[in-house]
Amino acid sequence: MLSNRIKINVSDFTTLPGARYKSDGDGSAEEFFDSYIKQHLNDKELILIDFDNTWGYASSFLSELALEISQRCKQDGLDVREMIKIKSDDEPGLTERFWGYIDESIDINK
Repeated sequence: MLSNRIKINVSDFTTLPGARYKSDGDGSAEEFFDSYIKQHLNDKELILIDFDNTWGYASSFLSELALEISQRCKQDGLDVREMIKIKSDDEPGLTERFWGYIDESIDINK
């Protein structure tokens, strides 16, 4: 059963998100997913990811996060657009960029 939406602030993880993998350094999408997102998806909790209050986003961070999320949702039979909502008041175009990466990753995962 789906529960209330959990709000996760990227800025609680880092203000400098950039790396793709943990092995690439601090602030990686892989670490953010593993530490902040994965368990909530495993528990089938709805998630609001708040991208505000950081110094911006490298495409490597966004694309890897999108890939991790879409793979987990597909594996668990979840609708990614139902499970995940995005908030980005600081950079409104980021929402569209993120969903673009989700769409690309869904195509990759087919």
